[in-house]
Amino acid sequence: MPTDPTIHPYEILTTPTGERVQVDAAMTPIVRELWRLHYSTSACCEDVGEATAGVREKRATPLGYGGGPFIEYHRGWALLKIPIPDAMRLVAALAETLEFGARVRHPWRQGSWRMNVPLGPDGFNDSVLLHFPKEQIPELARLLHNW
Repeated sequence: MPTDPTIHPYEILTTPTGERVQVDAAMTPIVRELWRLHYSTSACCEDVGEATAGVREKRATPLGYGGGPFIEYHRGWALLKIPIPDAMRLVAALAETLEFGARVRHPWRQGSWRMNVPLGPDGFNDSVLLHFPKEQIPELARLLHNW
């Protein structure tokens, strides 16, 4: 299986379980704070559309997804992949904040988050994909740091 090329600058972090992982540099403050607050993460990206376009340009074999419409739809959106129980706890906590309450409570408004659980042949995935405008990365990191 081919390894996708790195698109965004990254840092190597050590997870709470001791594993060394590559995390997009812009997302490292959020990931560190989530781990400190005992949330699990399994993936993140600082700009999904940009990353997908970059991988498509650099990869020798085509991706099975990520054509032009996918790239344009996801351009400017950050991603956190979190287990369902942790995502529910995080979104419930964010819903109580002035900064993020409306963003997580009211879908499809300017600045609102997109949240979904992928469905596969065996049922729902065990993780939630939280997409939010990448401009919110610093604000989310500050809020989490202050918790």
